[in-house]
Amino acid sequence: MMVRDERRFKMADKDGDLIATKEEFTAFLHPEEYDYMKDIVVQETMEDIDKNGDGFIDLEEYIGDMYSHDGNADEPEWVKTEREQFVEFRDKNRDGKMDKEETKDWILPSDYDHAEAEARHLIYESDQNKDSKLTKEEIVDKYDLFVGSQATDFGEALVRHDEF
Repeated sequence: MMVRDERRFKMADKDGDLIATKEEFTAFLHPEEYDYMKDIVVQETMEDIDKNGDGFIDLEEYIGDMYSHDGNADEPEWVKTEREQFVEFRDKNRDGKMDKEETKDWILPSDYDHAEAEARHLIYESDQNKDSKLTKEEIVDKYDLFVGSQATDFGEALVRHDEF
């Protein structure tokens, strides 16, 4: 972990002074949110999932990262769907494995807005009367969801803003 953290820190340290500014430290903690950190996110993901060390993610490694058979012969339906996703969409060049670019497209899709997706998730999970508006009571009822969310800066926004 030390080698991995040092590599990530050096990438986050834009000015190379080995002292993290607030932005650099945030990039270190949440590299997926910074364009200049995306290569490290892809590299770390590939290192985590590539069990045979060939520098690629094959179908079994891809599935193995999400699901363990544990002696169960029957796979759940969602695993079968993920297998299809791998073959149809993830492995774009159809060579049976994902390379760096294919992995990047998978974990950091260019057309995906993380903040919007998180906001939609919070509303979907909290909006009990489904009016697309959150009341104070609905937020309080799902407080644990909000304090675990990047959208609220892990709960800090709930304390800093009077309207919450």
